[in-house]
Amino acid sequence: MSETPMRENFVFMPEGTDIIMYFILAPFAAVFLFGLYMRLRGYGLRSILMEFLKSPSGFLKAILEYAWAQRRIIRDARAGLMHISISYGILVLFIGTTLVFIDHDILRPLRMRLLVGDFYLLFEVFLDAFGVLLLVGVTYSLIRRSITRPGRLSYRAEYTALLLVLLFIGVTGFVIEGLRIHLRGPPWGIYSPVGAMFAAALSYVSMDLESALLAYRALWWLHAIVSFGGVAALPYTNLIHLLAAPLNVAVRRESAIKPGAIETPFILSRLDLESQMPTVGINTISDLTPSQKLQLDACTDCGRCDEVCPALISGTALSPRAIVQKLRRSWWRGEERDLFDYGVYTLEEVYACTTCGACEYACPVLISPMGLILELRRALALRGNLTRKGVETLSNLARARNPFGLGPSERVKLMEELIQAGVKSIKEEEKIETVCWVGCMGAYDARARQIVKKMASLLVAAGVKFAVICSEEVCNGDVARRLGEEGRYQELAEETMKLLEFKGVKEIITHCPHCFDIFKRQYRDLGASFRVVSHMELLRRLVMEGKLKVGVNGKFTIHDSCIFSRMHGMVEEPRDILKGSWVAEAKHRGRDTMCCGAGGGNYWLDIRRVKRENLIRLGQLLETGADTIVTECPFCLAMLEDAVRVQGVEGKVKVRDLSELLEPSGEK
Repeated sequence: MSETPMRENFVFMPEGTDIIMYFILAPFAAVFLFGLYMRLRGYGLRSILMEFLKSPSGFLKAILEYAWAQRRIIRDARAGLMHISISYGILVLFIGTTLVFIDHDILRPLRMRLLVGDFYLLFEVFLDAFGVLLLVGVTYSLIRRSITRPGRLSYRAEYTALLLVLLFIGVTGFVIEGLRIHLRGPPWGIYSPVGAMFAAALSYVSMDLESALLAYRALWWLHAIVSFGGVAALPYTNLIHLLAAPLNVAVRRESAIKPGAIETPFILSRLDLESQMPTVGINTISDLTPSQKLQLDACTDCGRCDEVCPALISGTALSPRAIVQKLRRSWWRGEERDLFDYGVYTLEEVYACTTCGACEYACPVLISPMGLILELRRALALRGNLTRKGVETLSNLARARNPFGLGPSERVKLMEELIQAGVKSIKEEEKIETVCWVGCMGAYDARARQIVKKMASLLVAAGVKFAVICSEEVCNGDVARRLGEEGRYQELAEETMKLLEFKGVKEIITHCPHCFDIFKRQYRDLGASFRVVSHMELLRRLVMEGKLKVGVNGKFTIHDSCIFSRMHGMVEEPRDILKGSWVAEAKHRGRDTMCCGAGGGNYWLDIRRVKRENLIRLGQLLETGADTIVTECPFCLAMLEDAVRVQGVEGKVKVRDLSELLEPSGEK
């Protein structure tokens, strides 16, 4: 035995074991590489490469932040530490195995060694430490799945089997190391502390050297074959997320900052009458795009999306995880059947989604179940297969250019009232480039109309130069797009953009987050370039400038809009406005807010729920002890006021829009 510490490979194995091992490894490697090739081909490697070339630093930063550092996974401390233990244990042991291969099969024939001396001793310590980390993580995961059983987890035999395989590999690895130290007795054995412990234990067992040698060889082969089998199975099991998740977070890195983006499948104005209509929606797995396949494989089935889904919490048939998992199973099985005709998805399941983006924001690997749901909706909308009220809403948009189905007289009346209050309309001789967009809710809902008038009075008093064109407004298409009717959405969008262009509008002020999002983010695909400002941003600036002040006393709690807070990161604006007032925060606040239930067109739909989201959300807000619920959205305002009436707590709490708490300070 050499006096210099070094890695000893195949020390107790018969001559030629390494050659036999590689012959045995070859079929496993072939199975692994074939599966890997099929997966990568499905992901669209060209598009992934283009994403990398577009921003190599951004691509790698996303992998580092969300795959390596696991930023979102550790939001749940216990589950996060468990996952980190397992993933880093696997990673370090894989690196260790790779270094052994380099040392024995590449460097040794060249009369060079890597795993020798102090580096080898450090190598042994690291491998033992991360091997223990792996075993702790796997053991805790098995306990969670067999004993504590959190409700969000999916209990499938595949997952338990994979954990048991990892446990077996980890334990046998330490036992083999212990047997080697017991048989060989190297002076540096203490640098493999866990193996040394096993060796010490074996010294107290009456096992002769021949039996120990036989056990070593048997375990060595068993450990190798199970390890080879685990690697070969990786592309065919949930472990594929080890590859797909880092790629997905890199490709979809922008959704980490602003979730809830909606892809534009075509540009209506650019379609030629003779050209073939592009594929819209997901009817079968053939309709899946490479990026969608990548998302499916990235899914770890952790259930965090289900945990925050308001539709699932309210008792609908929707489960964001099931949306992803059912689509992945269909893809993996190669099922070329219609997803709706064969009952894979139901209409109520797909239309229960409020498109609040909570699932995407909660996902550790940036999957968007909401995006997949919208594609399923597009497929249903093309068939004309919507709920009764969904069909009615789309008919209203086509006929009256608003989801209420009401005539333009209310818009004209509101316009007259605003002009009488000192608001200007755009005229040719007056070049006002900023428009306050009223929207359908502001024009046709009596309560929301009060907010429009309040906002207008505040802006006039603060000296803001703006105009209104509400008598000529049509729906900007948000409802149609979220119901899946992309053609109707783009038709309304083009009409709106032409109106704004004709009026010379350069900037839009909105008091509705739905209008804000569609103007600021979704119209970009159609060529829009105007600035979009939310009323929260503008009101905060005016308060900071001393032109407005809080004029209402009370105990406030803020219901954050899903779109403003979660999708656009606008959390501090209302809190800055109310600074100095008594504000109690709800448990679900900021980007972790809970949807009121109106989103995704559900304000107009008739999907059955056990308990509506607005009632659940009201209960959360009442727990703060506040007497005033502050909203930022006309839909949230309507939903929460309705919940207050249903619960009979009108005398206990009021619902107010942020603007209703302000008054002019007297300064301009």
